[in-house]
Amino acid sequence: MKGKTQTIFIFFLLSAAGTVFAAAQNELLGDGNDANRSPYVHWMDLLDEQGIKIRPQDNPSRPFSMRMTCGQCHDYQTISGGWHFPGPDVNEPPGRSGQPWVLRDVKTRTQIPVSPRGWKGTFSPEQLGLSAWDYLNEFGTHLPGGGFGEIAADAQRPNEATRQEISGRYEINCLACHNLDNRQDLNMAALQAARQNYRWIAAASSGLAVVNGTAAALSDFFDPEFDEGISTHYLEGIFNKDGQVFFDISRKCPPTRCYFCHSNQNQMLPPEQIWTEDEDVHLKSGLLCTDCHRNGRDHRISRGFELDDPSKASLTCQGCHLGPSGGYSSDAGRLGAPKPVHWGIPTIHFEKLTCTACHSSLWPQEEIAQWRTARMHKIGLHGKHSVDLQLPKVYGPVFLKGEDGKIGPYRLFWPAYWGLMEDQKVLPLPPAKVLKAAGGILSPDAEKIGDWRALTQEQIATVLEQLKPLEAGKQPVYICGGKLYQMEGQTLTASVHPAAEPYAWPIAHDVRPAEQSLGVLSCADCHSTDSPFFFAVVPADGPVAGQERLASMTQLQGLSKVYIWAFNFSFVFRPWMKAVCLAACGLIGLVLLAYAIRAVAVLSEKVMEES
Repeated sequence: MKGKTQTIFIFFLLSAAGTVFAAAQNELLGDGNDANRSPYVHWMDLLDEQGIKIRPQDNPSRPFSMRMTCGQCHDYQTISGGWHFPGPDVNEPPGRSGQPWVLRDVKTRTQIPVSPRGWKGTFSPEQLGLSAWDYLNEFGTHLPGGGFGEIAADAQRPNEATRQEISGRYEINCLACHNLDNRQDLNMAALQAARQNYRWIAAASSGLAVVNGTAAALSDFFDPEFDEGISTHYLEGIFNKDGQVFFDISRKCPPTRCYFCHSNQNQMLPPEQIWTEDEDVHLKSGLLCTDCHRNGRDHRISRGFELDDPSKASLTCQGCHLGPSGGYSSDAGRLGAPKPVHWGIPTIHFEKLTCTACHSSLWPQEEIAQWRTARMHKIGLHGKHSVDLQLPKVYGPVFLKGEDGKIGPYRLFWPAYWGLMEDQKVLPLPPAKVLKAAGGILSPDAEKIGDWRALTQEQIATVLEQLKPLEAGKQPVYICGGKLYQMEGQTLTASVHPAAEPYAWPIAHDVRPAEQSLGVLSCADCHSTDSPFFFAVVPADGPVAGQERLASMTQLQGLSKVYIWAFNFSFVFRPWMKAVCLAACGLIGLVLLAYAIRAVAVLSEKVMEES
């Protein structure tokens, strides 16, 4: 019996050792941690899509594959689940709503917020009839690859399979973020994406190779064995004697890498004054974006929002500046971050407002600023593929109540699209389907209203009639400028509807220092009868002439304008009230002092009499 027990023990011991050994074997070099903080020097073999090493004497050369090259040391599959590489997986946690993509179409006067994450107010690619290939071609200039870029073409769309075979998959371009080489050119990556040269993006944008050719221009019958297509030429001198190439890699991505996709342009600021803008106070103090927006090997980057992931709460504004206790104790902020004093500010402000409400973006202004963003308007593209997109009109900062119940600064735009309504729920129609049904009604040559092609109410009514046969039992509608247009009998009506509400996402940067924060001058920064924080108006931008609408900040916050005005009006008298209260306290103090002196005198007389 004893021998049998020993045998079983040894068996389990060997099994456990085998499991540990297998885990160690499966852990790749780049995913381990030997506790040494010095950077690993990346002399790498360049591998193509088949895992074959690229040699300097190869002619013609092949583009290197990030999956194969970086996958020699890193778990590519784990990385592909990161925030920056979204796919159509509905089981992925959506996180707090963020900036969406925008599907735009000039002819149909369409701008639809798109996101595969299921954020409220957005629509998935599937709902808009966009395949993974469509999604990639529409938004690929500002994608870092992965996700939709690696999904096999829809078998029901054979033409897409043909084009994907020519263009290749858009693998995660690790170098887009982690390459410190100044030759790393994300504008070149965007150009290759516009050309549908997806398998060549990493090589062309790395600065290590020159890529010539355009996949989008190649015939469906292109045969790489016999036809001239796209050529890859590696620069002389980049290979060492072992045929390896050096990559200047950093785990912490520099802000200049983040900026290509995360830049914003204030259109209210004249170009000649751009130099006067201040950068985020954290960056000017020497921090990097990745000091707060950190991630493990899964690349689930912390977003600085308490409700996203409580385990990363120390990387939020409050967690960093208030320290571990989260309160006004004597402990210091994270790594010596300055602790806010907030003398004289009622604590209700911290229950009702986010930190960013006072410290981020621009001060509230009577005229809300208009913005262009890198992802929505494709700013940052230069040369022949540069564009000058003005729509959608993005406004901010607009102060709204967020998912955490607190008011903070947001940017927003007003969706515009044709759709079908059933049980008060509206789903948009793909622009191509609308254009096919509308025929020549939606003229692209109409005069402009701002940056829109004008749309008359007669045109809306006619198109809605044309859309009726699409799906029985569903009401055709058009949404724009914060209104929902529909036919009631023979009459076109416009009404406010939840589906026509603006899409908004929170602003976190640029952060201003305490000396420039909202409220630093006085309570009147917000609490006055004409304060932009409450009373600025947001234009509801759209193509319909004569249907302009202005939405006040209080309306968007869900507050009563009369109540807020009356409450703020009371601040006019608060200095008087303070003076009266102080005077009353002083008077009461004098009275008490007089009685005290009188009491001392009476006691003194009593003592004298008794003595």
